[in-house]
Amino acid sequence: MSGFSLAAVWFGSHCGGGFATGTLAVTYYVKFGAWALIMPLIALLIMVVVVVIQWEVCRSNRAYNYRKFADVLYHPQEKIWGTVFEIMFVVDVVMALAIVFSSAGNLIQGFIPVPYIVATAIFVVIIVALTMFGSQFLLRIGSILSVVLIVCLTLTSISGISANSGNLVSIVSNWETSGSFGSALWSAVLYGSFQCACLATTHAVTEELPDHKSSLWAGIFGFVLNGAMMMLTACMLLSYYPDCIGKNLPTFEILSGLNMPWLLIAYSAALFLALVTTAITCTSSLTARAETFVSKVIKNATTCRVICSAVVLIICFCVAQFGLLAIIQKGYSFIGYLCFPLVIFPTLILGPKRIKKTQEDEA
Repeated sequence: MSGFSLAAVWFGSHCGGGFATGTLAVTYYVKFGAWALIMPLIALLIMVVVVVIQWEVCRSNRAYNYRKFADVLYHPQEKIWGTVFEIMFVVDVVMALAIVFSSAGNLIQGFIPVPYIVATAIFVVIIVALTMFGSQFLLRIGSILSVVLIVCLTLTSISGISANSGNLVSIVSNWETSGSFGSALWSAVLYGSFQCACLATTHAVTEELPDHKSSLWAGIFGFVLNGAMMMLTACMLLSYYPDCIGKNLPTFEILSGLNMPWLLIAYSAALFLALVTTAITCTSSLTARAETFVSKVIKNATTCRVICSAVVLIICFCVAQFGLLAIIQKGYSFIGYLCFPLVIFPTLILGPKRIKKTQEDEA
């Protein structure tokens, strides 16, 4: 069960503002037309291989935050490369949380007539309250929220596809594409790459894994959960291709035009859950690291956690002012290029060696 719980936490961190709004799917997949039916799985395969190795490194070495993981992976040059990894990871997570803030503020304003800053403040309070309870609570709530989120996104995606299925059938049957296969493939690889930087948000909850089989099962569950939602979202957006390209909130705009108020409410609920699950996973990861410093001054664990969470969220709110599309198109792509030499290759090459060495030492 711990494998499914960890997969649910990963799904929650992945299915955030950019994913649930459809912005990421349009930017990296759907703009290439029919290639969007293949490329999400290629990106996800990269992510699964990397994350399973990282989970097992964390579990076997008891490295339950991203800095401890980096110290194990990059040993004996951990002071240099571990610091580089930490800086890149923090930047990536801050951008992910900034996207969450940008989306959450607008969503809350759609239901409560309050200023934007008040709307985001409400969201901050909710996230701080959820992250203060630790990793076991995150596993439980992550599983529950992910199940509800999957149901809501499935319902809205199927309804969106049904309303304009003729366009999807035409695109698939004629294999309508925009751009070359190589361009579409590179975009998918780049997506998988920058997502690998954010995988470390799950390191804080790997202490719940009892053995290496749980790591493998978590990877399998994660592939199924993320893959199903990525493909369903891609098909829904592809049903409105090419009109969905260039939209800030493509899924919301599509559902708004269907004249189905109940569907828009269901989607808004799903989007809010997506924002919450991403925010609590990302915030808890940064908070776990910040606590190693702040706890030396503030001895009360709950107070320390609340203060660290609040500071993290305030910083992310400031970054959110750059805008959703700018962060996704420029910031994420930059991180994606850096991830190849700094995260993916070291994980694939050094990760198995670290796992094997730990197993030999234990034997």
